[in-house]
Amino acid sequence: MQVRPRVPLALAAVALAGGIWLAGHWHRPPSLWALAAASLAICAIAGVAGKTARLARLAALLALVCAGAFVRLATPSPRNIVPPPEFLDDEVAIVAHVTNDGVLLASGSRERIDLQTESIELHNHRYDEPVGIRATVYIPETKTSGKNPPPPSIHMAYGDRVRLTTTLRVPRNFRNPGAFDYEGYLHGLGITVLASVKEDEITLLKGTSGTRLGFWRSRIRHSILAHLREKGLWNSQDAPIFAAMIMGDDSALMRDVREEFQETGVYHLLVVSGMNVALLAFAVFWLARRLRAPEWAASLLTVALAIFYANVAGMGVPIMRAVLMLSVFLGARLLYRDRNALNATGFAALVVLVLSPMALFEAGFQLTFLALLAISGISLPILQRTSTPYRSGLLHLESTAIDSGIEPKLAQFRLDLRIIAGRLARFIGARAALYAVTTAARVVLAIYELTVVSGITQAVLVLPMRSYFHRAAIVGLPANVLVLPLAGLMLNSGVAAIALSYFSLPLARVAAMLAAASLHWTLRCLTLLSSLHIAQWRVPDVTLPLAILASAGILAALLSVRLRRGFAFAGIGILFVTAGTVAFYSAAPRTEPAKLEVTAIDVGQGDSLLIVSPEGRTMLIDAGGSNFPTHSEFDFGEDVVAPYLWSRGIYHLDLVVLTHAHGDHIGGLARIVQDFQPKELWVGVNPATPALKALYETAAANHVRIQQHTTGEVLQWGGTTVRVLSPPADWQPKLAPSNDDSLALLITFKNSSALLAGDLERKMERFIAAESPRADLLKVAHHGSATSTTPELLAAVKPRFAVISVGDHNRYGHPRPIILQRLQLDHVQTYRTDMFGAVTFLLDGSNVVASVPAH
Repeated sequence: MQVRPRVPLALAAVALAGGIWLAGHWHRPPSLWALAAASLAICAIAGVAGKTARLARLAALLALVCAGAFVRLATPSPRNIVPPPEFLDDEVAIVAHVTNDGVLLASGSRERIDLQTESIELHNHRYDEPVGIRATVYIPETKTSGKNPPPPSIHMAYGDRVRLTTTLRVPRNFRNPGAFDYEGYLHGLGITVLASVKEDEITLLKGTSGTRLGFWRSRIRHSILAHLREKGLWNSQDAPIFAAMIMGDDSALMRDVREEFQETGVYHLLVVSGMNVALLAFAVFWLARRLRAPEWAASLLTVALAIFYANVAGMGVPIMRAVLMLSVFLGARLLYRDRNALNATGFAALVVLVLSPMALFEAGFQLTFLALLAISGISLPILQRTSTPYRSGLLHLESTAIDSGIEPKLAQFRLDLRIIAGRLARFIGARAALYAVTTAARVVLAIYELTVVSGITQAVLVLPMRSYFHRAAIVGLPANVLVLPLAGLMLNSGVAAIALSYFSLPLARVAAMLAAASLHWTLRCLTLLSSLHIAQWRVPDVTLPLAILASAGILAALLSVRLRRGFAFAGIGILFVTAGTVAFYSAAPRTEPAKLEVTAIDVGQGDSLLIVSPEGRTMLIDAGGSNFPTHSEFDFGEDVVAPYLWSRGIYHLDLVVLTHAHGDHIGGLARIVQDFQPKELWVGVNPATPALKALYETAAANHVRIQQHTTGEVLQWGGTTVRVLSPPADWQPKLAPSNDDSLALLITFKNSSALLAGDLERKMERFIAAESPRADLLKVAHHGSATSTTPELLAAVKPRFAVISVGDHNRYGHPRPIILQRLQLDHVQTYRTDMFGAVTFLLDGSNVVASVPAH
């Protein structure tokens, strides 16, 4: 028999979200959407008055669709102001105030602050419009050296006014398909320009700016984080994790820890999420009731503390949703109304979408509400018809009078448990035996429920996990079963430790020890699971058919769980089959058959080339990076090159090539080897630098063969001929990498070819020019430096096309005007990654066709 639960708020949220999506695809004036919403609302009211319920419901849902479209179009965009061009890329004097507390980053050598300008001065010109700036403050190395470096001399908090001298630059996305929209992310925060400044070049000014609420939030947050880090509650490895879990401050969190949580599908433990609010709220409500507070008082206290925590920790979508749901649930509890979890989820979604319609397209919103849908819409109905009756059957197990009034299977269950308890009573006594049997049964049921909820949630989240993180989180189910039982103890004891540190450090350290023990168990479990090869499974972008398949699986489970048992479990089966398909299936990469492809990927001031052979085999030459010893958590391989490859449907590489060991070529290769599992790594002759040793270790760990190649070798690869032009077999590298170490390759397909010259300079260009390497396409060496692309090389190669991989507004002035002029005089059609982004050349054996991505 079908049960039709009343979930009007859940349906309303879906309708509103549909309207928000529709407005982006069907462009109509906001006034038209508003008129349609009002007219349909009147129809809905008329339907209620006329007792035509179906018509009223349909009109109401359509009204909400139109209202969603109107809300999206009518919500004003943030006012993001960019200074006039004359104030960019030149040194300016700025007076500004801090809009977000300064955050000391993981390396300890940099602090990140967000500012809003009061004035910008350049020579005799002044600009007074408010401009949002994200500034990176560099702390002198003398302060960051040592085991426990001191904090910065100037801690910049919300409202502080500062004066600094710096150069402003506009943020720029890497212009590759699949690239993260960094500009859009910053604009969402009200930031339009970036700056870098040394700590000793900042002066604190008198006075403050900002709201009183923001001021107090900042000071409370700073005080809590100071107690967390400076009172000796946890060691230097544990403190950043608790700061992320409890306060949402992940600035000091190392990337390997973050990714360990992502790989195992328990990343929700590491961030301030709805689960944090739920666990803390449960503890507060339970404690208040144990202290005999009335239910209304306990509810008000719980909601008040949840709101306080949400504001201090950062009112993001997950935590806002959790506070709204908590308020609805506790309010319904007081009013003795049906506490439907789907309705509470719908109410929270409605509020979030009305306040911020574009949140619908954010990863955090989608992950949060899909997880709630999995729990409230699918898991709870399954538990209600499986484990919940047995859990209620454990009440008053000693009473046989109850058995006659319940279902036969539950009566038999109670009888079986009493028989087991009777046999156990011979050894430990009747009361203890009954308690032990009841407790064991509850533990078994709890494990079952945790397994069901975790499994269904992981299945529902496969689609967004693949879309946003290119991970299937295959070990998510065992990870959640192992670590979630202690999550409440870990979080609540951590919060208790911080709170107690204001009054009694000995008591605070006891609570901190409990939290640390739980954390260490969690980390041991995650380290074990993340070491499994399957945990490293990476998948390319989701295709439309896969997205439809995943959505159909979720819908089938959602609609079937309240039907008869057979239909319910069939729906769950469909969910897991579709989720498994989405997790593991990948379509063939998008390539051009029977053509040689050379794509220069935009990695800024570095090199990365994707080569696809006519037979569809793939080669990646270099993977970008930085030539400077920075402490950034940014990885060019994972964060720039891999997203482009995944956007093409590429999840495996046949071959990876390192031209030479400079940071802007080798920097991202180790991560590419780990993510794409190539069969071979080609190298030239390079000095044994730490980066090269790390690459070799990663290759060995992933069973990649390392092959060294030198001048004169001719290799057959995927329907092409590859000639190695440099370095010579007797090449002796210096102690440090040099440009002339570069491995230069000439790849030929029929009557067309491409010369990929690495970073060769004059000496080695003349060496390979003697080989007469005729080519249609030239990858210009060393980013267009004046030391490369010599007349001798151009005369020997006679290219028709050239590509320069170069960073936008780079500090070296690449490409040099003399090189561009030289190419122009030789009638070479030249493309640059700083201007066009990723540039693709297709060589069909006789002709070359160039294309650039649409922007």
